[in-house]
Formats: sequence, C-alpha cells, structure tokens
Amino acid sequence: MPPAQPSKDARTEQGQQLARRLYDYKLNKLENLSEAEKGDLLKEYPLLGETEFQYVVQQVIETRRYTQERVGWQAIPHDITVLTIVAVTALGNVQAAAIVGLAVLIFLEGLFQFYFDRRLYRILSWLVWFTYPAYILLAYILSRQGYEWTWIVLAIALTWGGTYLIGALARIPVRFFIEGRAKGKAEADRREALPKKKK
Repeated sequence: MPPAQPSKDARTEQGQQLARRLYDYKLNKLENLSEAEKGDLLKEYPLLGETEFQYVVQQVIETRRYTQERVGWQAIPHDITVLTIVAVTALGNVQAAAIVGLAVLIFLEGLFQFYFDRRLYRILSWLVWFTYPAYILLAYILSRQGYEWTWIVLAIALTWGGTYLIGALARIPVRFFIEGRAKGKAEADRREALPKKKK
C-alpha cells in the first residue's frame, strides 16, 4: 500500500511556518541562500518540495522589498523639503525658505500617505544622497549671508530634525482619515453582506 500523501493543509501550514522563519532573515541573506542552508530548511519542513520552497522564499523576498520601499517612500517628503529649503535660501532668504519648506512638507506628507508608486520610489530614493551635501551647502549659504555659526548650526538642526518631527505630526490626521475610511468601508461591506429582511 503506498504511503499516504501529506494533506494540502499540512503543506500550507509548513509553508506559513517557513515564511515566518524566513521573514526574520536579512534581505541579502534571503537572496543568497546557500545550498547547505536550503538543505537544512528543507529537512525542517519535509512536506515542502523544491518548487514550493522556492515559491515561499520568493514571496518573502518580495514582501520584504515592498515593506522596505513603503518605509523609504515615507522619507521622500523630508528629502524634497530639505532640498527646497536650501534652494529657496540660496535664491531668497531663510525666512522664506522656512515658510515654503513647511508648505511643501505638509502637502507632500499628505500626498505620499495616499499615493505609492514603486517605480517612482526607485527614482526618488536617490534624493537622500543629495540631502547630505545640501546641509553643507546650506551652512555655506548662511555664512555668506552673514549668519553667525551658532545660528547656522541651529538652522541645520531644525532643517534636519524639524522636518522629521513636523512630517510625523502632519501624517497623524491623514492616518486617522485613512483608518476611518477603511473602517467605514468595512462596516458598509459587512452590512451589505447581511441577509436582507423580506418585506
């Protein structure tokens, strides 16, 4: 009599266990699993075949990448705001830069909560490398405008930390709105699913 085949539910459970295990791995380790590591994991989850194992690994990798990109996406408004502040300071003055920077930050924080584009993120993510020299450039511009070094340090600290703090505060009402809308939709779907009373 041939041995009983493992049930689909048992394989699914092992696949979920493997996914939870792999999610704790660093992304570069996931992408470069050695044959020895694969063999050890397959021994731990014997109900999974090679194809199922590779599928789980690829799904975890994709999930980790997506999560990292969503987190990185939330930093883009900060980077754009810093570059805007430096540009307006160079063309005008620090007071105008603060006003314009605040308006840009609040607008982008709201927009980036509602909209996410992975292809656009991969382009905009390079902006972070421009923000570091932008702080140095800001210090140079302010020194040329006659500010003392104490005010220059304060301006850079506010440009760096202040934009993060204000950005986090600006996201709060938007998040409440998104959560409220999601709850409202879930409640509407629940009511729609209820059996309708006969008249």
